[in-house]
Amino acid sequence: LEREPPHGESDANNVTPGDVDGDSFDHDPEAGVEIIDQLLEIRRQDQQFCKDEKEGQEQLTNMQGEIDAQEERLIQLRENLRSYNDMKEKYDRLLSVVQSLESEKQALMEQLEKVQNDPTKGCSITIKKQLEDVKANLARARSETRKQQQLYRQAEQEAQKCKVLERKIQEMKAAKVVLIRKQKEEKAKHKEFTNTKTQEIRVL
Repeated sequence: LEREPPHGESDANNVTPGDVDGDSFDHDPEAGVEIIDQLLEIRRQDQQFCKDEKEGQEQLTNMQGEIDAQEERLIQLRENLRSYNDMKEKYDRLLSVVQSLESEKQALMEQLEKVQNDPTKGCSITIKKQLEDVKANLARARSETRKQQQLYRQAEQEAQKCKVLERKIQEMKAAKVVLIRKQKEEKAKHKEFTNTKTQEIRVL
């Protein structure tokens, strides 16, 4: 059986002047020199190809490692954002409560002013008590709204980070595909070069 050449080693590395023509070096020294030059060129190309291939594999490994790390980070961000929709709903409810209390406060203030101008239109003491209760509730609602607003804004920032990270991961994956395709093209080009040179040597 014919032995397969090791990875990174072309068939041309096994070609010797004796494989081509036993009398080439004796009868045509120039042809012999050309054969040696061709063999040396193929060897140099092989060495460069092996070096480039090794560097390419290392680059692919590093790219995949970075993709894995970024995807892990994305999972964590998404986990943190599970309550994002709940935060938004709570914030919207609090805003509605504040607006409602503001309207109630304004109405009571107008009613109190009328009663103070005309006591026959109601009891100012009762209205004042209602107004104080509304103001207290409004203060609490505003405080809670500010806290929820801060949490909501933080959640929005995290959501934006997720979108940016998703785009980054897609770009990294696309770059990896381009690199793999380029390596395959270089491998095919190197094989074609080696085969062509080997045929040229055998003709000499």
